[in-house]
Amino acid sequence: MAITKNNPLKIVLGTCRVSYVHIKEPAAFEDSDPRYSVTFLIPKDSPDVERIRAAIRSAYEANKEGLFKGKPLSSPKLWNPLRDGDEVLEEFPERKEYEGCYFVKAASKTQPKAFDTDKQEILDLDEVYSGCYCRGVIVCYPFNNKLAGFGFYINSVMKMRDGERLGGFEATADDYDDEVEDFLG
Repeated sequence: MAITKNNPLKIVLGTCRVSYVHIKEPAAFEDSDPRYSVTFLIPKDSPDVERIRAAIRSAYEANKEGLFKGKPLSSPKLWNPLRDGDEVLEEFPERKEYEGCYFVKAASKTQPKAFDTDKQEILDLDEVYSGCYCRGVIVCYPFNNKLAGFGFYINSVMKMRDGERLGGFEATADDYDDEVEDFLG
């Protein structure tokens, strides 16, 4: 649960709930290239919040004059990937899991590894789903193309425990218990 000493941009997150998990297959948003991604929901009082801010500051300091042309870190023209979940609730009140949290999306063109708590690779990636609790290794990077700011790569996740699934439904054969005989026709 720290920034690695040799790379201030690399963070090993503590346990937090995950949402919008796309580690089995990459997903595309609007007209973007498909990417593997995970959104981490981080309680506002977690030390990970300051670790993420420190990684963003490090990326900024290394690129302040070149890539960002002197814009201050607080500029609204620089994208900050650490978002306030309580603001999401204003637009999407059904997303109760965001309450009291910040969130950060980490993505990559390459598939991240998934591990269990015994540090064994998880081969059935359906075991890592939106709503479970994971740790993650993420790396901050700066960018300046159509927009300027910061993003995070996802290197790996470690599933810590199950949780209630988010944003979907569970299929069960029990849905078909009533009047099965009527449909055998």
